[in-house]
Amino acid sequence: MVAISRALLLGMATSFSALVSADNCKSSLFYCGNSLLHKGNYYDQIVGALKAKGQPTDDAHIHNALFYCTGGANGEITYQMFCGGGCVDGGSGKSDHC
Repeated sequence: MVAISRALLLGMATSFSALVSADNCKSSLFYCGNSLLHKGNYYDQIVGALKAKGQPTDDAHIHNALFYCTGGANGEITYQMFCGGGCVDGGSGKSDHC
């Protein structure tokens, strides 16, 4: 019984870690804030990049700003512009755009 419980716990822990693992942005591509939020845990980086450029950190800017992926271990991003008319997902392996 104890061996089954340990195996079950190990399996659950492995499954959980796969669910929470974040995917980094791909270097040299542009990403909408919304795309980054779907890709992984980018909220804090988005807010930081917006603040660094003196931009508002409201929901519209978080979701509709365009960022450039500089890469690195944490998928570093830099703010490029706000897409007032909405930000468009360019698709897998392609840059997003306003």
